[in-house]
Amino acid sequence: MRSSRGGAARPTPGRPGWPLMLRSLARQRRALLRLGAWSCAEALPMALSGLLIARAIDDGFLAGSFRTGLLWLSALFAVHVIGAAAARFTLSATGTVVEPLRDDLLRVVVAAAVRSEESAHGVPDSAKVARITEQVEEVRRTTGTLLSGARRFVFTLVATTAGLLALAPSVLAVALPPVLVAAVLFVALLRVLVRRRYATVIANEVVAHSVGEALTGGRDITATRSWEPVAEAVGRDVLAERSADLALARAVAVRGALTSLGSHVPVLCVLAAAPLLIGGSGGLTAGVVVGAVSYLAGNIEPVMRLLTEVLGGSGLTLVVTLRRLADTCPEPGRSRGDGPEGVPSTAPGGRESGASVTVENVTFAYGARSRPVLDDLCLDLPHGAHLAVIGPSGIGKSTLALLLAGLARPDRGRLHVGGADPAASGVRRTDLVCLLPQEAYVFTGTLRENVGYLRPDSPDDRLDSALTAVGARELAARLGGLDSIVEPGALSAGEKQLIALARAYVSPAPLVILDEATCHLAASDEARAETAFRERGGTLIVIAHRIDSARRADTLLLLDGARPLVGTHEELLSVSGLYADLVGRWEAGVTRPVG
Repeated sequence: MRSSRGGAARPTPGRPGWPLMLRSLARQRRALLRLGAWSCAEALPMALSGLLIARAIDDGFLAGSFRTGLLWLSALFAVHVIGAAAARFTLSATGTVVEPLRDDLLRVVVAAAVRSEESAHGVPDSAKVARITEQVEEVRRTTGTLLSGARRFVFTLVATTAGLLALAPSVLAVALPPVLVAAVLFVALLRVLVRRRYATVIANEVVAHSVGEALTGGRDITATRSWEPVAEAVGRDVLAERSADLALARAVAVRGALTSLGSHVPVLCVLAAAPLLIGGSGGLTAGVVVGAVSYLAGNIEPVMRLLTEVLGGSGLTLVVTLRRLADTCPEPGRSRGDGPEGVPSTAPGGRESGASVTVENVTFAYGARSRPVLDDLCLDLPHGAHLAVIGPSGIGKSTLALLLAGLARPDRGRLHVGGADPAASGVRRTDLVCLLPQEAYVFTGTLRENVGYLRPDSPDDRLDSALTAVGARELAARLGGLDSIVEPGALSAGEKQLIALARAYVSPAPLVILDEATCHLAASDEARAETAFRERGGTLIVIAHRIDSARRADTLLLLDGARPLVGTHEELLSVSGLYADLVGRWEAGVTRPVG
């Protein structure tokens, strides 16, 4: 995108990013059907308003029956009440469609970006990940706006057309031409809008990159006295961004003119033709004309604004952002878990390959000059082991969990799970290790989708067995079963942990790491969950925060910052004063030891 001198290259639109979004929406068919049903009820006032107004005028007020006119207006009020009530449910229905979309996009594009950066440089570009995460959030916002706008546009247009056909078909012949002209011109303008909006996005990224490079290299610029060429290069990028913004502004101005053409001109045409429609060959009554005008002013004008402003605003942003995400994430259609070249990974994974853990002389620090959190750590666990990791806060327990899950790389040493390096490129980490942190993640969607997230093809009996095993069966029944919609905000921290535990139980990973993943559960529920994972098979590692978790484990790893100790509960009590002190605090009721 840039020349060697720092100038902005001419942007060329990338391939469309619609597959990224459509795959997610395809899984929301039930939610989309529910949204459509409520939208029909919400559109009821648009379909009946003109008819009821015409009846109120012709059969009521102009006929001298004030009471009849009020009755028809009361019916209009009742219809609007129904529409308002339905609008409340369309908001929540829209949320159930859009929120899972954000989750799916984040998973796909962030994973693809990290994978591509690791493949190219060995270290993920955090700025790139942050940018595409922001772009995914922009997709979520614009999708919600666009979905709401497109829904209102379609249902309002259909309802208004049906109402006008029932009331006065001749009015359509007068009002429809300017609407069609505006719509055709707007569709022709869309390509220009997309191209110019995409150019502004690219120009903005180029400016951010060039300014960032200049700030980062400030010392070198000063040392080489190269202020002028750097300022010239950055200035070219800024001017290119200004030109792109002005070109987009001109296209947006044309869009505003088309909005006025499609929204106001039809009403003016009907008003101008009113004498002919009433007194001429049209044979319409005054009430019918007023009802038709109410359709156009109350429905067509908002519809045209939705078409040009929502589709030309939020829709334009959505198209450009999706295209940018597709540019950022190579081969977005690749299925989850495939290797860098789109070939399924052959790295060990699943229970067949086992989950033995080998940690040889591992050292890790959060920075080149930082003191190592883990220093020359060694650990050897056979498949099927149950390990409890204990130690004061900040000693490195969660760091060890990140290393075992492949989310961080050791500075020195070797770490293998089931014979594979979990951080290696091409390894399907979700098929090898399942790490549950303290704060359980639950997303808006069905309970089936939440529990089966790591193994979407799981049959219902497998999901039910997982819920029962970890003690979440009563919670599932209270929510309404596997097809019930899970609202994260309505769940307690402990209930979220139960769902996350069931998800881990279903996962194909032979190594499960519980990093205080049961801290919000009662001691008895925690014991049940740990027992379930022991019986599930595979290897279990628990970051312990209760003495009972340590006693249930076959082996304990005590991290004390000096010399890690491995042994049983009784062995550590006899050789480690730190462990005896931690046990004393736990037994005294301090559930989270601090050091």
